[in-house]
Amino acid sequence: MLTFTRIQGKTPELFGYQILRISSASMEPKLQVGDIILSKSVRDITAVKLGDVITYHGEVGSYTGKTITHEIVREPYESNGTYYMQTMGIANSYPDPEISEEQVIGRMVCALPILSSVYNFFMTPMGLVVVLGFLALMFINEVLSLRRLFKESQDDEADYPGDAGDTSPDLSIADYQE
Repeated sequence: MLTFTRIQGKTPELFGYQILRISSASMEPKLQVGDIILSKSVRDITAVKLGDVITYHGEVGSYTGKTITHEIVREPYESNGTYYMQTMGIANSYPDPEISEEQVIGRMVCALPILSSVYNFFMTPMGLVVVLGFLALMFINEVLSLRRLFKESQDDEADYPGDAGDTSPDLSIADYQE
């Protein structure tokens, strides 16, 4: 399900929640580059208020095709049956172009600092070494386990040779006749 939504170009979500990563400094100091946030889909656009941080699909100018996370500076208002609002990055000098409710992906629930730290660590060269080292240790452990199992099965075959050395008496039908 998550892969399918990603192929369609949508943000993957689970039970209406998405995990998103901040990739620009437009929301500093509130959100830093590399921060990971938890966002929830917005069912009722009128519930979005001034100061809320939302994520939306950009469709105008330099925002086209980008996923933007900014703060609402103009609450949703209705025009011709569609709700519109305006956002702005905290560090920006000017507001973004107005967006429609169809562009909204979700409203930020919270930042996830521990997940951000772990993710950012694994994106460093040292983090890559740790991941590759862990995978190498897992691989070596599996090879050693398979080797031990193979050796045990060979030892079992040596202890129970099968028909070779069988000392049980041969019984025939003649032995049971009176």
